[in-house]
Formats: sequence, C-alpha cells, structure tokens
Amino acid sequence: MSLKSITTGVAAATLVGAAAVGVTSIASVPTTVSPAITPVVFGAPLPLDNDPDLAGQLTGILNQLANGATITENAGLIQGGVGILEGRTANRLLAQARQNGNLPLNLAVTNVSPPAPDGSVTATVNASGPRTTPTTQQVTFVPGGPSGWQVSKSSATALMQAALASSG
Repeated sequence: MSLKSITTGVAAATLVGAAAVGVTSIASVPTTVSPAITPVVFGAPLPLDNDPDLAGQLTGILNQLANGATITENAGLIQGGVGILEGRTANRLLAQARQNGNLPLNLAVTNVSPPAPDGSVTATVNASGPRTTPTTQQVTFVPGGPSGWQVSKSSATALMQAALASSG
C-alpha cells in the first residue's frame, strides 16, 4: 500500500468522521451557539519522523539489495526493474564484493525527508563493511514494490556508477 493511498484513506476517514460528528453536534447545540470551525489541510505531507518503522523498512530494502543473493532476484525493489545488462553487471559486482570480503554491508537509513508531491522520500544512507570505507549517500525511495517502497531508478543508477568507479 502506497503512502498516497494511506493518506487518501486517512483523509476520507477523517471526512466521514467529521461529518458524523458535525451532524451529531449540530443536533445537540443550541441555536444561539455557533459550532467551532477547525481548519483542515488536504494534501499536506505527513511527517515521517513519527514513523520509526519507515527508516527500518528502507534499510531492509537496501540490505536485501546489497546483501541478497542477486540483484535480478530483487529487481522488484528498484523502480522500473532491472535490465539484462544492468542485472548482469550488478550481479558480477556483488559476486566480486563477496569474493573480496567486502560484504555483508552494514546499512543505516537516517534523515528521511517528508514526502515530495510524487510521494518519494529522500534519506541519508550510511554504509560500511568489513573491508569497505564508511560512506554516506543520499538515496531516493519511491512508492511501489513488494514492500511498499522501491529505490528510485536514478539512485540505483548512481549507486551502480559509484560501485563501478570503486571497482575500477
């Protein structure tokens, strides 16, 4: 379920609840007292800092991609999937990293941004490994995929290019 559909569902439930409360309160309020008006903002992004599970969810996606069997098996975690050449290159890099003792990676997601109008969020990802220098990178996640989130195609491409450059 995407953040947009959750937000839409919450907004709809709020409207129905507010309508029911409004009808009840109008019937029980004397005519000389006007009901209080509460401003409602629709389409405002929900703060993600209140959802401690989101950073864990996003970390899980990255762990599955970096420390999983192959990228092609986890292609649903990347926006738009993975092409044949991308998949082969990524799988070769993963196998090489395992062979060199660079995996498993320790990944931590922090500073998750509020959702953009398209529902995407950006987060700071800290990665380190047994033989890997700790590094920090911004990664964008988009709604979708089996877990509700996917790594954006542009972030996946940037990660792949950084991996290719470091293996150079």
